[in-house]
Amino acid sequence: MSFVFVHTGDAHLEEDHYFSDTAHCIEWLIDDGIQQGTNLWVLDGDLTTYKQTIRERKFWVDAIMRMADHAPVLLVAGNHGREQEGDLYPLSKLRGKHSIFLATEPDFIDVDEAAVAVFPYPRKAGFTGGSKEGSLAEAFESKLQEFNQRFDERRGAYRLFFGHFGVAGARVSSGQPLAGRCAEYPLEPLRNLQAQYVGLSHIHLRQQLAPRVWYAGSLARCDYSETEAKGYHLVTLKEAGLKPDLSDVEVTFRPSPTRAMRVLEAKYEDGEFRFAAPVNPGELKEARVKVVITVPSELHSALSREEQERLKAQLLAASPAELKIKIEHETEEAADAAPLSQAKAAGEKLRAYWALKEAPEAGFQERLLTKLAELETATFAEQE
Repeated sequence: MSFVFVHTGDAHLEEDHYFSDTAHCIEWLIDDGIQQGTNLWVLDGDLTTYKQTIRERKFWVDAIMRMADHAPVLLVAGNHGREQEGDLYPLSKLRGKHSIFLATEPDFIDVDEAAVAVFPYPRKAGFTGGSKEGSLAEAFESKLQEFNQRFDERRGAYRLFFGHFGVAGARVSSGQPLAGRCAEYPLEPLRNLQAQYVGLSHIHLRQQLAPRVWYAGSLARCDYSETEAKGYHLVTLKEAGLKPDLSDVEVTFRPSPTRAMRVLEAKYEDGEFRFAAPVNPGELKEARVKVVITVPSELHSALSREEQERLKAQLLAASPAELKIKIEHETEEAADAAPLSQAKAAGEKLRAYWALKEAPEAGFQERLLTKLAELETATFAEQE
């Protein structure tokens, strides 16, 4: 008899940030997991990004109740929100047909026929850099050795490990909302862990670090830079015990229905928008679209509201779910700004700045410089 479970994390449900999209993906996850016959749900940290709002908590209450009516639920504390400070506690006290487990500290939990080791995001501050880094890695390795001893005591059980932290060498989606410095551990102790599946969260980019070590990635897109596919891991353990050829474990990626996010880059010159790459209307339909328009410095006032609206109308014809336009101005070349940086006296700096900006008119400049000279003379006279 096999053991099937759902591994997901980093949902980052936010009332004011793509709530409906994230909620839709979580509801899809539950429906899909039930259809796949899951024996365990693992929510591996960062259920929300900040302290849970009433709306966010109500959603998670309903979602976890649905999960617990089908199979046990494991909640692992992440680093966002207040998950280390009691935010998940009310969710763990919900009552369904199956148990709900909460891990805010490293723990070893028996879930039916599975032995589950859990390593949530560490509570202690100052976990990177300085002399503490070595001791932290040693403590991590020591805890995993303890887990291996516990696994040895449960030879007939399925063996799982779940953690929420960074691993040295893991690739990161550039837009993920990291909170403060990242707790990062070495990979080697995870390689040596006697677990059939080592499931990690905290990094939003799905990836495999070693034969049995995986980041499941985030369920939905949290930022425009997260262009990779999103979803969850449906893991099937075909038998208890680790096989050298990995025949005991099957990891299937189930893509979620999260909306696509597209970034279009364009330059506005001579009354025209010139895109860095051809715009495919088919890729914009139902997607969240952000357009970054660069305007040359000498044309600061040239891009009118009417021109922006014209561009919006063209892009909205492709039926995107969201359209944002960001205007950026080219910075002056370093050579143009050199006289300003080299000037020493206040008057010289003003002249260099005005030359750079081509303003104000000459007569006004002279009056200001005369006034500046008078102020400098009066100030130095008082100091003598």
